[in-house]
Order: sequence, then C-alpha cells, then structure tokens
Amino acid sequence: MTRRQRKILLASPLLGFFALAFILTIGFDVGRHDIHPSSLLNKSFPEFELPSLHSQETIQLSDLLGEPRLFNVWASWCSACRTEHNLLRQIAERNDVSIVGINYKDRRHDALSWLFELGDPYSLSILDSSGDLGVELGVYGAPETFLMDAKGVIRYKHVGPLTEEDWTNQIVPILTSWD
Repeated sequence: MTRRQRKILLASPLLGFFALAFILTIGFDVGRHDIHPSSLLNKSFPEFELPSLHSQETIQLSDLLGEPRLFNVWASWCSACRTEHNLLRQIAERNDVSIVGINYKDRRHDALSWLFELGDPYSLSILDSSGDLGVELGVYGAPETFLMDAKGVIRYKHVGPLTEEDWTNQIVPILTSWD
C-alpha cells in the first residue's frame, strides 16, 4: 500500500463523519420550526364536551360558533406558555379576537393559580385534563394556537410560543380578510 493510499484510507472515516454531520444538520434545520402541517386545516374543529376551568359548567363546540376564536393550548407546567402569555393578554385587552384557553393535561388548582398570578387573557377556559381534545387536534405539546372561523373551521395552526411577529404577519391578515 502506498503512502497516498494510506492517507486516503485514514481520512475516509473523518470525511464520512463530516459528510454525515452536514447532511443531518441540513435535514434537521430546514424551514420554520413553528409551522407543522395539520390535517385539520380547513376542516371543522373537533366536537367536544368538556368542563369549564372556572366552574363545572360543560362547554361544547356549538357554544363557541358564530364568531372567530383563537384557541390557545396551555398548561401551568409549560414554561413556553409563560413566554407567550403577555402577548395573549395584550391581544385580549385590544379585543382583536376572543381567546379560548384549552388547559391541557393540567390540574385545575394549578391552572387557576397560574392565571391568578399572571392574569387571565381567556374569554373562556376549557379543562382538557385527559388531553383527549388535544389528541383530536393533533397537539404536539403546549403551547399551540389554532384560529377558528365563525363557522367552526380551523384556518391556522401555530406550534410553540406565539410572538408579536406571528400575530402581525400570520394571524391578523387572516382575521382582517374576514371583515
């Protein structure tokens, strides 16, 4: 074996490693991470019958039809939910759209304490302690946000903390197109 062949043989694993690292880096970093396709886009919001977070009153999808609504999946154990919470309060204060909270896999007491501490931006909060509604919505984890039109059709899904940029560039144009 020549000296050149030995160098190539010794360099092959190193070159292979760098090629694999490059391919994996490109593969895992393509596109936006907050947009996940949803099979529910442009389909009806799933039917549900769940308790209110604040009372034992039962809430159904039919109770929420007639106006656009922003559904926000959140939990007291979710640190990313805390990140977006101030923006949700600002949206609620401006009355841009009614926000419905879906408290996901949480304990009622913890959720109520969290809202008492941080403020409650939700016009209504649904308790999804089993996570069944979250499963029907295809939730990856909290927070996630869905925009539903007045007829109950899901028009937008956002995964992760909502930002002012997401609100302004993604959701507001959809809302204003309905005026």
